[in-house]
Amino acid sequence: MLCIQSFYLAKGKVIMTAIDLTILEERANLFSLLRDFERICLGQSGESDRSFKFLYQVWEKASGKLWFLGYWNDYFRCGNIVLRAAKAVDNIAIQAQLLSELGWVCMEWEDFITSEKYFNEALQKYELIEHAPGQCRLMRYLGVLSHRQRNLDSALKNYRKALDIVTANRTQASVNENWAFHEAELPNALGALYLELQDFSASYRELNLSVQRYNALINRYRYYLANPLLNLGRWHFLQGEYEQARQHYQECLQLCKEISRPDTMASVLLCLAELAEVENNLEEAIRLASEAERVAGTEIPSIREQAAHFKERVMAKKSVAD
Repeated sequence: MLCIQSFYLAKGKVIMTAIDLTILEERANLFSLLRDFERICLGQSGESDRSFKFLYQVWEKASGKLWFLGYWNDYFRCGNIVLRAAKAVDNIAIQAQLLSELGWVCMEWEDFITSEKYFNEALQKYELIEHAPGQCRLMRYLGVLSHRQRNLDSALKNYRKALDIVTANRTQASVNENWAFHEAELPNALGALYLELQDFSASYRELNLSVQRYNALINRYRYYLANPLLNLGRWHFLQGEYEQARQHYQECLQLCKEISRPDTMASVLLCLAELAEVENNLEEAIRLASEAERVAGTEIPSIREQAAHFKERVMAKKSVAD
């Protein structure tokens, strides 16, 4: 059972409680708990700062689990509460953090206009407080957003700006895991972009570099290793090297199962379905697409819709073949 130890207000006192985030009703309780703290923060009373401290402690305990388990609707609802409270107490650093992550959720939902608004506002706040890692992250996020919108030149410019920030802070990279993460993730982003640009040599180089750097970080950022594995599978698929593609896809799928990462799991299941289709195994393609659709659920609508359309097309193809 996945629980967090949390706090709630009762007759003016802060009391510990436990919330099981895998249960829908208890995630609703988390929302109510955060709202209680928010009301005090918005009241601008002498208790505002203290209440925000407790609110943010709850959020720190809950947010990672909500994110990694794919409860993005709950993450977005609760995150907006924390964002409003952070604005009420004028905590710029936490505002920037929330804006950046809420913007990512909007991007996954393909609400690109809202996503860009959040990203730019977060970047401005990170620039205001001169927080270089945050600026680097936002330039990468803006690069991903441009890539998703097929604005590849803009994506490349943003990734290069992020790389410039890493380079300027490279002396810290060996001792600061935050910079080590950026040094591992940026090659993955670039590799995916080069793949889109059909610069296969550059793509392969960057994706392998990303995998190597994530592996060097041992388990600290294992969650993110799934992405370059998926992209390497895609690289081999586009080269017609189906067995190598399958190996990377299966490695990615196994990792996603081990770390309970539903977003990339849904994506790699759909990639495996595409692989089954080109190998003319239509029943397997339909099964995998159905599984991708199920895993995506209500939290990851873009992948769910892609899987549904793919399945519908392959079912029609199979019907003709039969």
